Amino acid sequence: MQFLILQHLDIEPPAMIADELEKAGHHLTTVHLNQGQTLPAPDAGFDGVVIMGGPQSANDDTDYILAELAWLKNMISAGMPMLGICLGAQLMAKAIGADIFPAAVRELGWLPVYHTQKTADDPVFANMPDGLSVFQWHGETFSLTDSMVSVASNPDVPAQTFRLGRGQYGLQFHIEVDQAMIESWIAHGASERDHLGIEGISLLHKDSKLYLESIQHFCKQLVRAWLQDITP
Repeated sequence: MQFLILQHLDIEPPAMIADELEKAGHHLTTVHLNQGQTLPAPDAGFDGVVIMGGPQSANDDTDYILAELAWLKNMISAGMPMLGICLGAQLMAKAIGADIFPAAVRELGWLPVYHTQKTADDPVFANMPDGLSVFQWHGETFSLTDSMVSVASNPDVPAQTFRLGRGQYGLQFHIEVDQAMIESWIAHGASERDHLGIEGISLLHKDSKLYLESIQHFCKQLVRAWLQDITP
């Protein structure tokens, strides 16, 4: 199958998601939207889209964010399978009419997400461990609309994962990360470093040793389940 990657920042690639797609024999095409590359035509023949994170906001009025929102709205309506990660999830949410706003808690580091009433019956998230520690790196969140099925949540920031149509998922957290990516985000994220402080960064490093392997295992499992769900 042919997959489109929408990337918003060089240091936020699809990483392990891409690895799993390629291991399964699929072909990836990456569009770097922040570098002025343009979105493909709706009929370009892709079988799925992966929308990555970045420092932008889904509320930005830049030309490429506005164009991406319009494109995503059309692709969601057309039933295109997609995985939105962090900003990618917020863009999907905004495209279907959800509100984007500052989260009550700025989630940075390793934090748990929990099952909802819909998790057990979900074709992609049914095997997610309840209370799985995931990597968070965001300050904004989104409202949950009637068209979203919530399949992962937590008390502080309820909007963690939603499903729209078949194979259409938005994940507020990161499943694709490795240690090098985390270190790069800390190095480039002055605001995040200031918010965490020395103790927070130290805790993040300790938690990475505890939780990184399990989230990488979950990433592989999720991508395989997603592929199975969307394969004709």
